[in-house]
Amino acid sequence: MGQVLYAPQFAGRPSRTEHAGTVARVLVVESEPATLAAISQALQSEGHATATAFDAPGAVAVAERLGPFDLLITDVEATGGVELADALRRREPGMQVLYVTSCRDGRLPALFDDDEVIERPFSESELVDAVSSLLYWRRPRGTR
Repeated sequence: MGQVLYAPQFAGRPSRTEHAGTVARVLVVESEPATLAAISQALQSEGHATATAFDAPGAVAVAERLGPFDLLITDVEATGGVELADALRRREPGMQVLYVTSCRDGRLPALFDDDEVIERPFSESELVDAVSSLLYWRRPRGTR
């Protein structure tokens, strides 16, 4: 089984979205510990509940134990993101996916039309905007 790290639900800072009751459950899968912590902290500061894993087997274990999740954030290359998203969507078809990539040449695997991709390096505000776009501006998967 992969390594699993669970991040507490809230980071302690007041959230900009908490007052609106727009908290989402987000699973973050990233092999780099510093990036994993930064993404999780940024989302927690927005009021989202996060769970984290370093790899696909860990993510599956977290999803089994703590799911369902509204959003999966995963690295396309390092964590087998597309295969992981497919596996988790078999359990939770409405889950949105935000792929993180270092590809700058546009060579990405085929993704679902309603998936989002964010390129490294990205700022906290770019991350928050991408998450907001997926969670609040698009209809949940499977309702179209």
